[in-house]
Amino acid sequence: MSEPALVIDLDNDLSEVSRLAEAVEAFATAHGVPPGTIFAVNLALEELVTNTISYGYPDGGRHRIHLRFTLQGDTLQVAIQDDGLAFNPLNKAEPNLDAPIEDRPIGGLGIHLVRKLMDDVRYERRNEQNCLWLAKKMTEGESLL
Repeated sequence: MSEPALVIDLDNDLSEVSRLAEAVEAFATAHGVPPGTIFAVNLALEELVTNTISYGYPDGGRHRIHLRFTLQGDTLQVAIQDDGLAFNPLNKAEPNLDAPIEDRPIGGLGIHLVRKLMDDVRYERRNEQNCLWLAKKMTEGESLL
């Protein structure tokens, strides 16, 4: 028997982020994923997809972002593919959270948040596509950070 899966394709439009969150919540809830896990995955996806839409397509044209969700045992896995500018979020330096707030650059916390929320994050550039894989173990009553 194959693992439960959800496939969703988004336009590179910020209005699609809420549609993604609704689809993830419906799929995950139907398969018994705990609310804390759903929240963590949706928060990470909101950061990643918003950044892709906002910065990945300087041509202003229409593009698609492809996401595939699978449940394997106690882990929710997400594969994201897009044809935006090459960008490996894992190469982004960790922010200095000890620096005074006024000395920190604006932005940069979203990728840090993704790293903290997910149990595994991997990236590869393949065939002119950004390929990002996320994994989140399902646990009841987890601390999100």
